[in-house]
Amino acid sequence: MSACSVVLVLVAALTPPAGTPSRPTAAEYRRLADELDAYLKRHVLAPRFPRSVDSRHGGFQVSYAADWSPQPDAERFVVFQARMVWTAATVALLRPELRDEYRAYVRHGLRYLADVFWDREHGGFHTYVRLTGAPVEPEIKLSYGNAFAVYALAAAHRATGDPEALELARRGFDWMEKHFRTDEGYLAGVARDGSRLPFDPDSVSPPRDSMGWPSAWLSMNVHIHVLEAYTELLRASPDERVRERTESLLTLVRDRFVTDPGAMHLFLTPEGRPIPGPVSFGHDFETGFLLLEAAEALDKGGPRTGRVARKLVDHSLAFGWDPAEGRVFEEGLVLGPVIDRSLQWWSQFEAMNALLLMHERHGREGGPYWEAFLQAWRFIRERLTDDEHGGVFAGYDEHGALLRGKSNNWFAAYHTARALLLSSDRLRRLAE
Repeated sequence: MSACSVVLVLVAALTPPAGTPSRPTAAEYRRLADELDAYLKRHVLAPRFPRSVDSRHGGFQVSYAADWSPQPDAERFVVFQARMVWTAATVALLRPELRDEYRAYVRHGLRYLADVFWDREHGGFHTYVRLTGAPVEPEIKLSYGNAFAVYALAAAHRATGDPEALELARRGFDWMEKHFRTDEGYLAGVARDGSRLPFDPDSVSPPRDSMGWPSAWLSMNVHIHVLEAYTELLRASPDERVRERTESLLTLVRDRFVTDPGAMHLFLTPEGRPIPGPVSFGHDFETGFLLLEAAEALDKGGPRTGRVARKLVDHSLAFGWDPAEGRVFEEGLVLGPVIDRSLQWWSQFEAMNALLLMHERHGREGGPYWEAFLQAWRFIRERLTDDEHGGVFAGYDEHGALLRGKSNNWFAAYHTARALLLSSDRLRRLAE
C-alpha cells in the first residue's frame, strides 16, 4: 500500500460518517429517558440499596451470589466504599423523590469513611481494611483511592449539607497535595506515612504498587480520577486553591496525556515523558466526558477542551468500537488493530454517556453519535443485563463468554448510575 493510500485510509477511519443529522422527536427522547430511569432503579439501585448497607461492620457489603444473596467479604476497599457513597449522594441530588432515603445511605457511608478509612495516625485514607476496621498491612496508600474518597465526601456534602463531609474532603485534598503531588503530576502510590516509595529509573521492571502500577510513574487512570474528584470538590466548595489545582489537572490531562489523533498515553515517566503502550478505549470515552465536566465547573468551556474531548470520542468510535454489535473493545493500538476484544461493563456505560453528550453538543452537524448511543444502550439492555435476578453483568472475555459477576471491589454502582442518571437528564433537556 502506498503512503498516499495509508493516509486516505486513516482519514476515512477518523472522519465521522456524513449524512443527514439524526433528529429524534421529543417524544422519543422522553421515552428513552423513562426507560433509562426504570433500568436505573431495577438493575442498579434496587439490587444494592438498602441490601448493601452493613449495619454490623459499617460501610457497604461487596460480595454477592448471582441471586444477590450476601457472601462473606474478606476485606473492604476504599474505592468501592467511596463509589457507593458518591452514588447515593448523586441519586439524592438528582432524584428528589428518593432524596430522604438516599441521604440516609450517604450518612451511613460517611461514618465508615471518617471513622474507619481515615488514618488517624498518619492522615490520608487507607487502601484496604479488614472487617474489624484494622488496615491491611503492609499498606501502600493510593492517589486513586484517596481521590475517590474526596470525590465521595464532596458529593456527600452537596447532598446533605453535612460540614463534616466537606471538612474531611478538604483534609483529604490537603494530604494528596502534600504527599502525592510532584512537579509533573501525581504519584500513583506512597507509603502509609506519606513517604515516597523506592524507585530506580534504570530498572526495566520497576516495583509496582497494589494496583499494579509503578508508583513513581504518572498514570492516566490516576490523573483523570483526581481531576474528577477535584471537580466535585470545587462544586462543593469554590476554594481558590482547589480551583487552581483543578485547572492545572485539566491542562495536564488535555495537553500531556491526550495525543493525536485522539488517544491517551496510559503512563508518563516521572519527568513527564510518554511511555509507549496501547489505547484504553473505555478510558478515552470517559475522559471526553470528564474534561468537559471539569471545564464546566471551572467555567472555562473554551474550544480547545471541547475539540480534544470530541477527538477522544471520535477516535474511540473509529478504532475501538464494534459497529455491528454496538460495543466497546478493551484495548488497541492508536491506529489499529484491536489487541484485546474483551468488554468491561464500565466501558460500555461510559461510552453511552459520552456518545449522548456528543450528540447533545454536535448532533445538528450529523455524525454517528445518536445511532451509536442507541446501539450502546441496546447492548447494555440485551447483553449485559440479568433479567432474572436484576443487575448488570461484568462483561465478556476475549472469546465472547459472558462474565457473570455483578459486584466486587472494583464493581460498585458508580459508572452505571452516573451514565444512566446523566443520560436520562440529558434526554429530557433535549426534549425541551
